[in-house]
Amino acid sequence: MLVLCYGMQKSGSTLAFELTCGVLQSAGFVQDFIRNDLHEPREGRVFRNYIDDVSAESIDALIATIGPARKIAFKTHAGFSDEMFVRLEELQAKRELQVIASYRDPRDICLSLLDAGEKARALEKGVFGKFETLDDAAEFVKGRAARFRKWSSLKGTLRLEYETVAYAPDKAIDRLEGVLGVTADRTVALEHAFEDSFTHKNKAARRRYETEMTDQQKKQMATTFRRFLRNAVENDNQAWYDKCRANILAGRGED
Repeated sequence: MLVLCYGMQKSGSTLAFELTCGVLQSAGFVQDFIRNDLHEPREGRVFRNYIDDVSAESIDALIATIGPARKIAFKTHAGFSDEMFVRLEELQAKRELQVIASYRDPRDICLSLLDAGEKARALEKGVFGKFETLDDAAEFVKGRAARFRKWSSLKGTLRLEYETVAYAPDKAIDRLEGVLGVTADRTVALEHAFEDSFTHKNKAARRRYETEMTDQQKKQMATTFRRFLRNAVENDNQAWYDKCRANILAGRGED
């Protein structure tokens, strides 16, 4: 089984991915390295599985490589075409694929992107240097939130909120065990995710926007992300995801 973990950049996606890896490893499924589309493996460095190509050829090749006896997690920030939607659902229905889509309050993602932008500019390297204003970050997050909705609209996808993964990880493990069909050693899984792994921990604070945004910024962000906040953060509104799925299957796009 290919376990594909999608998350928006700076949303705690690496933590969700590493918790998934920890659950699988502790249940006896070794996380063999297969491929990383961002980096060439080099001796002496540990690379995690990552794909940037969610095409039929790429996904089918990974599933064939992993085979039915293994369960291996990959991380991605990528989207996929509407034409891939049915194929991904078929693979998920056959239990050859399991999608896990992680998410976070977009207001906090924006603040984390600004932190990353400041750091990148100071070092004069990295892809986050372009994020200088809240508007810059919000425009980027809007697109990534749409990707999250699409991944989450696939039948069988598990949605995991940052608050659950970071602050109630036992509940996250309950849900991971359920969709993956495994029983984890929780001590080992938690140690892997929270102590052993590199998870890009930034401020690691909850609801940062409440104290780090002005009233005007809060109002602006609440308007910008109104639908996502209402349907994903404040409520897990299945009908919102079902509407996206129906539109894609009918050829009307994602709405």
